[in-house]
Amino acid sequence: MGQLFKEIFTIDFKMNENATIYLIEDINDLRYVGSTGEKRFEDRLSTHRRDKKDGRHNCTSSKLNLYNCSITALKVVKNNKNERDKWESHYINNVYPECVNFYRFPKVQTEAVKARKRKEYYHNNRDKFTKYSREYRSNNREYINEKKRIWYQENKEKVLQRRKQLRHLKFLESL
Repeated sequence: MGQLFKEIFTIDFKMNENATIYLIEDINDLRYVGSTGEKRFEDRLSTHRRDKKDGRHNCTSSKLNLYNCSITALKVVKNNKNERDKWESHYINNVYPECVNFYRFPKVQTEAVKARKRKEYYHNNRDKFTKYSREYRSNNREYINEKKRIWYQENKEKVLQRRKQLRHLKFLESL
């Protein structure tokens, strides 16, 4: 019984393979760009209307007159977060810059930007990280020492070889 329910449940609610980037345009020439993974992207307009009616103004589409508007498919893309965000940001920033969307910057970030943000965050919170690290080391001293002993036993040959190379380099520098 449970296995049958699980199979039916997974069959009915599989994620749609493709997503649609869409444009909602109302009679006041206000535009909203969005994306959805629903099989019929027109169903997304019903969700926008319901959210506005229920007072859930967490989406900037609530600025539009959703009862006198049209929804148009702009592009069909693969249904993964990076692909959807990339194309949605493209249409918001380049094709329809006058749209009411709140998020105007690209949602997709390069690894360099992510690394820079991590570095800035660490720099701004260095005291907090240092304090946490000290507390962790003092509370887990035995565990850390045991891990170090195990690592040394597994890598003893490499460590001794490296020490030998460094001694030889120091000797050559002193000549």
